[in-house]
Amino acid sequence: MLTTSGTSRYAAGRLRALRATGLLEAESVHALDRVTRLAARMLAAPTALVSLIDEDRQRFASAYGLSGELAETREAPLSHSYCKHVVDDQSPLIVGDARLDARLHDSPAIADYDAIAYAGMPLRSPDGHVLGSFCVVDSVPRQWSLDDIALLHDLAESAESEVALRMARAEQAISSARLSAVLSTTHDAYISTDLGGDVLDWNAAAERMFGYRADEAVGRNIAELIIPERFRADHLAGMKRVRVTGDSQLSGQHLRIAALTSTGREFPAEMTLRVVAEPGGPVCHAFLHDITGRIVATAEMEQHRKKLDEEHAFLEAVLDSVDVGIAACDNEGRMTLLNRAARGVTDQPVTPGTTAAEWLSAFEVHEPDGRTPIADMPLTRARAGEIVEGHHMVVKTPGSWRRFVTNGRPIETGDNRRLGAVVAFHDITEVHRAEELRRARHAVAQVLSDATNAMDAGIEAVAAITGSLGWSCGEYWQVTDDRKSIVRHSSHTTGDRDLSAFTGGTPLTFVLGEGLPGLVWARNREVWWDTGEMPTDMVDEGRATLHEVGIRVAVGVPVRSGRRTLGVLAFYTDQNLPFDSDTVQMLDAAAAHLGRFVERRWAEDMSIALAAARRNFDRIVAQVNDYVWTVEAIADQEPRLIYASPNGVAVFGGPVSVTEPATLAHQVHPEDIGILAEFNRKLLAGEHAEMECRVVGLDGVTRWIWTRAAARFEGDRVLFDGLSTDVTERHELSDQRERLLDREREQVERLRELDRMKDELSALVIHELRNPVSVIKAYTEVLLESPALDGAERKHATVVERTTRHLQGLVDDLLDLARLDAGHISIDPCPLAADGVLRDVVDGQQPSAVAKSLTIHASIKPELCVLADAQRLRQALDNLVSNAVKYTPEGGTVSVTAEHDGDAVVITVSDTGIGIPAEQYPHLFSRFFRASNAQKAGIKGTGLGLAVTKAIVDAHGGTLTARPASGGGTQFRLSLPAPDFAGQR
Repeated sequence: MLTTSGTSRYAAGRLRALRATGLLEAESVHALDRVTRLAARMLAAPTALVSLIDEDRQRFASAYGLSGELAETREAPLSHSYCKHVVDDQSPLIVGDARLDARLHDSPAIADYDAIAYAGMPLRSPDGHVLGSFCVVDSVPRQWSLDDIALLHDLAESAESEVALRMARAEQAISSARLSAVLSTTHDAYISTDLGGDVLDWNAAAERMFGYRADEAVGRNIAELIIPERFRADHLAGMKRVRVTGDSQLSGQHLRIAALTSTGREFPAEMTLRVVAEPGGPVCHAFLHDITGRIVATAEMEQHRKKLDEEHAFLEAVLDSVDVGIAACDNEGRMTLLNRAARGVTDQPVTPGTTAAEWLSAFEVHEPDGRTPIADMPLTRARAGEIVEGHHMVVKTPGSWRRFVTNGRPIETGDNRRLGAVVAFHDITEVHRAEELRRARHAVAQVLSDATNAMDAGIEAVAAITGSLGWSCGEYWQVTDDRKSIVRHSSHTTGDRDLSAFTGGTPLTFVLGEGLPGLVWARNREVWWDTGEMPTDMVDEGRATLHEVGIRVAVGVPVRSGRRTLGVLAFYTDQNLPFDSDTVQMLDAAAAHLGRFVERRWAEDMSIALAAARRNFDRIVAQVNDYVWTVEAIADQEPRLIYASPNGVAVFGGPVSVTEPATLAHQVHPEDIGILAEFNRKLLAGEHAEMECRVVGLDGVTRWIWTRAAARFEGDRVLFDGLSTDVTERHELSDQRERLLDREREQVERLRELDRMKDELSALVIHELRNPVSVIKAYTEVLLESPALDGAERKHATVVERTTRHLQGLVDDLLDLARLDAGHISIDPCPLAADGVLRDVVDGQQPSAVAKSLTIHASIKPELCVLADAQRLRQALDNLVSNAVKYTPEGGTVSVTAEHDGDAVVITVSDTGIGIPAEQYPHLFSRFFRASNAQKAGIKGTGLGLAVTKAIVDAHGGTLTARPASGGGTQFRLSLPAPDFAGQR
């Protein structure tokens, strides 16, 4: 083995060059043999060699003077090689006596081949690799001269020339074979021609493309083979121009041409042309590729692109038409889609390349509490691969706060490649606010229904509102009786924040215009105060600590009795809430309810006080004798006092007796003479009379005297027995009581009027309409059964009959509701096969569905036993299924399912109809309610069917709910209890 083994890059290159010469396998190379013979003769050496060093042997490409086995094998092992040292050193090796040489003295060639003297020159390839040596060997010691070495060097160069020539021929053959293989296997047609256009070469792809075999094409002119007739003149002119000028303007270019096949079929082709100067003259080399498929594919791609553009425009229009905000980004986080609703969140356009982070930075996003910033946005989470469902968030912009429910998911292909993410966010601001306000109103109503006095009502109402709205603090303030100040009676806080620095533990008293309560009192109307700036009409902030604890907004409303402010409801929050008229209206309504409650309680308190006063008065009267008198009426004379009780002082301010009479006629106040005259008229008419009038006493004091009297006849005499009582104090209390009672009577009268109107309406619809409608219906049926009725008369009667059925249904629904409310309709539940009833209902609606081209899908489990009244259950189910058919447009679908769900049977009716606006679902089962979109669509209805259905289901102890269907439309879910057979046993 060579010391420079094949591990080196040089050795590998040397071996490749060695094998490229082809000399390792060559039997005899005459050119080299001449050189070796010449070397042996001129240097008088018995042996001359061209030795090539392979990996594990040395090969003699030419040898002179060998004998025996060496002459036959023409190779020797490397262990006997002197030439390997020439290769290793890449330099000549000159040895006069190998037995004395440090490297060669132990070589087996000395004994086996009698190799004593040696002179070798490196034999190099054109790229500089030492392939072996050109050497001479002598069997006796020899001193090599400089001329010998120079001659050997020249002869070695001659051998190198032959080696280089053989390598060039080998490379040319390899290149030719490689080119031929490439041209024969390429998919592009290869054609070469001379400048006259005669074909010189024609590969297999050209045969397949044009239909001519190579032997048919070579020698023929290219114009008549593949150039269409209309282009041949231009082609020949171009070839002539190249022959004359020697320059081709098309050389090196990619051209698109029309070409012909042997059958005359013309097709588009792409040609690459190169004009190359060769020894025999310039040659045109052309590669042609049939681009028919590419053109078709390009056209299809253009059509597909247009279709995608149209679909994209359609999708954008659809997405812009929905109220749900939709945003999407690619996998790099760049925004790719933002529909109109999403753009409306910030009112800012999104330019191409805008990242999701840049878009989100335009507004603040918080958790539902409005305080905690959201760490990971739903779009970011979705882009990371997470599915986000029902995430609530608050979006704060400079002009408003909006609440959204967000759903998001990654956008992935069928092969799980992630393209980006999309989120949809539904604005629930109004719904959330309405729910908050509803809870607050309900809480206030509950508090007022349970409160026992005005003070407790105000305190509990503030606590209920503060908790419902989630604000930081709420307070109840009340104006003092002297109306000089307003005092805080309660303070309620929510959450875990420490607001003690603001609320404090000691009583607070403000004057008119001081702090939020004083400002509300001064304005006598609601106040929405951004605490960052003090109102100009505020006397003082009252508590500067509100800034220390972070109070941002304060809202107050007055509690009034008429136009008079009795107290203030004050609320504080650390959120920078924009003004909300709905919240103010709710608070104002709550304050109005509280004001009416205070008035009502005050009236009740006054009534209680008046009753106590009456009891005290009765007790006094029982202990003190009233003034009792009897007067005789004499014709044409003044009445004569015939009896007076001894306590007349209480009425007349002095002693009264028959002898010293004092009568009401003499002492009545001048302004009350008319009252006395009416009193006397009644007595003279024989009626019981009663009056209260002012009497100027004998002591000059004016008193209110209550007098009751009745006529009594004794023969011809007419007597009047009376009882007079000093009611001055009671009269004052009575005046106050009457004022209160007048207000209460007005309120009661208004409520009675409303109840009366409702009862009259129900009576009118149910009783006044029912009998006439029944009569009309009966006579219409008689007319329609008459064979003599035809033409327009029958058509008119049919219209009357259809309209009568509608009125009959309305009357029946109102009657059912009235009976259900009054408990007059009996529900007789018993075990019943609900699947059979439901199938009957579905079959009964099939004609209506077929008329509208609707499809009814029914998935009804068998043996669905419920505890229900068969007639009423059928009525409820028929209402639900008929409504689904009624509100579903033509071509839609109605789905009916029934199955067990634990101890209940659940029946679901869903459709693909017009649906119901989300905010109107809470009113769906109210009487006379009809969805706004149904009214706009002109679909007729009474608004009673669902109310009746709900009442029937409630009477069965079941539940009926409604929600949007997944594919659009509405879904109703009816749950009824299954019978407890175990309990029956």
